[in-house]
Amino acid sequence: MVRAEQNSDDDERALSRLRELVRKKELKNSQVRERIARCALGYEGHFTVEDLARVLRAGGLRNAHPATVYRSIPLLMEAGLIQPAPAGPGETQRYERAFGRDHHDHLVCTRCGQLVEFHSPTLELLQEEIAKNYGFCLESHLHELRGTCSSCSRADGASAG
Repeated sequence: MVRAEQNSDDDERALSRLRELVRKKELKNSQVRERIARCALGYEGHFTVEDLARVLRAGGLRNAHPATVYRSIPLLMEAGLIQPAPAGPGETQRYERAFGRDHHDHLVCTRCGQLVEFHSPTLELLQEEIAKNYGFCLESHLHELRGTCSSCSRADGASAG
């Protein structure tokens, strides 16, 4: 699902960061890549390459094939616009907006793929402490906890009885 407002100040700062990276890497500045970036920034929640391609084609970008989108993903990640998001069992790789979002972690059900975003100040402090104890200056992290959600656990209990 794409957000209604897609031209926020955050989006413009993110696109500036992408343009700067493109310039540093001496790549061609592409309108297609920028449309892909805008779509990724405007996507609400987690998305796949296929999701972005579908939204872009629906928006009139006929040459937005999954391969075209896929080739832009590493650059969007390097620019800090998006980051990998957990995928459920057997699911395609997912991504989510990173730029301008508060940090969060994920719980993933290994049975049904349910995904829960959470933020724990206690966990964040512990991670900082662990990094410091090992002589690291923590720059970023992706934290994913996997287990069985309550619905799947209840279903297991019902089928066992």
